[in-house]
Amino acid sequence: MQFLPFIIAAGSLPLISGAPVASNLYSVSADAESTHSLSGRSTNLYAGIFGGDGLLSQGWPAVEKWIANFDDMWDSNSDIMKTSCSSRGYGQDNTEDEMNAIKKAIHKISDESKVDARYIMAIMMQESGGCVRVKSTSNPYVNPGLMQSFQGKSSCNDATGQNPVYPCPDHTIEGMIREGTTGPKGLQWCMNKEGGSDDSTTYYKAARTYNSGSVAPSGNLGDGSGATACYASDIVNRLLGWANGPSKCNSNEIGSMSSSQWDGQGDSGSGSSGSSGSSESSSTSSSIPAASETIAPSTVAPSVPEATQTPTESTPTAAPTTTQAPAPVVPTTTPAPTVVPSSAPAPAPSSSLAPGGNYGKYPYASKSCQQYYTIEANDYCRKIEVQYGLTATDFQSLNPGLDNTCSNLWKGYQYCVKA
Repeated sequence: MQFLPFIIAAGSLPLISGAPVASNLYSVSADAESTHSLSGRSTNLYAGIFGGDGLLSQGWPAVEKWIANFDDMWDSNSDIMKTSCSSRGYGQDNTEDEMNAIKKAIHKISDESKVDARYIMAIMMQESGGCVRVKSTSNPYVNPGLMQSFQGKSSCNDATGQNPVYPCPDHTIEGMIREGTTGPKGLQWCMNKEGGSDDSTTYYKAARTYNSGSVAPSGNLGDGSGATACYASDIVNRLLGWANGPSKCNSNEIGSMSSSQWDGQGDSGSGSSGSSGSSESSSTSSSIPAASETIAPSTVAPSVPEATQTPTESTPTAAPTTTQAPAPVVPTTTPAPTVVPSSAPAPAPSSSLAPGGNYGKYPYASKSCQQYYTIEANDYCRKIEVQYGLTATDFQSLNPGLDNTCSNLWKGYQYCVKA
């Protein structure tokens, strides 16, 4: 994914251009029976070109028009996933165990976050083609894994793409999906940022934000602001059943479109809503659970800089770079993660800790650090400063990502206390 001043998650990999459990209303079961079966759809059909602001009035599809359920979507993409690693030079293809781990992780994280499983999968396919050994993008921060998640920790390869892990452990695969969905600048965060409900427009705006960090001031989802212009249109097509074949979206034209070119036939049914799609006619839309937790003793809320995300490999979209229009079979590599300016506080990570309660070293800690302290629940800066004989200035200079009120400590990360 690409971003303007900043980059959030990777974008789409090679040949593709390329967020707490709350109310069950947020996500409807993606496995429930529906009248919209895969029969009648062509997985190589790019159903339409979606321009404009993501509104139904501009021809964007309601959630009811999406592919019927997660299992149908999985089946239409599984053959691609089974060859996506070798086709892009990332070593051995996914094993059956790894495929099962991906499917299990999507179900689990969808249930926990209430982000629709089909949406998670659409983003994953756009970002990595479902290859567990996809390389991490780095520019300068790492966006790794199946969802090329912003500053994620879970990966079965490195930024060179030459050190794949065999087999990719189940917990690592789950971590990739979790970080891309509920981690910093993940899908859940993006959906909250773009409205906090489960209507279709929120999903489409969140896709734009996941790729480029924010929706352009014009509101046009085809304006990638340096990221992948066709990203939102491609995601919509994936949700309508597209899995293989070329994208019809022209990255040089999509930003100037104010409506969609779609005949409404992306699905096999007549528009009756199955239980796998959330009804847009509902007068109340469910709210999206908050995605991250910041430990902040101060009453001043931590300021989180706008980040932007980048696409993946074919034309790596690093900070403001552009990626080619995706072709689902082989996703494009995403540019590097969003760079947080030194003067701005670092964005807060997800509240759920990695196994063992430790995410590792704080990414902005002093490179010459000799001693670290792991942040726990209820910790605050003054407590740490007193414990280690530091002044507020000392602690901030050792960990430049801290804001001036020291209100953005990240639970589970190791902060520098001596250099």
